[in-house]
Amino acid sequence: MAEYHVGCGLFEIYAGTLNKSNDTWKNKSIVTDEAVSAVALFLLEKDESFLFDYEGKKYIMTVTEREEDD
Repeated sequence: MAEYHVGCGLFEIYAGTLNKSNDTWKNKSIVTDEAVSAVALFLLEKDESFLFDYEGKKYIMTVTEREEDD
């Protein structure tokens, strides 16, 4: 069975399989919209925020309801 990976490129989020040395994509699909939506739905269903570090800085990812424009 193939082991699937998710990665971030310069312009998109990809999912697919890597070659045997795990350093290049064997095949990949662009999954940006699906990945972002899945994370948002997960956070909403769990009523949680996602905390993470990137390059020495701390971040929080939350989902908030959008107020409709009148």
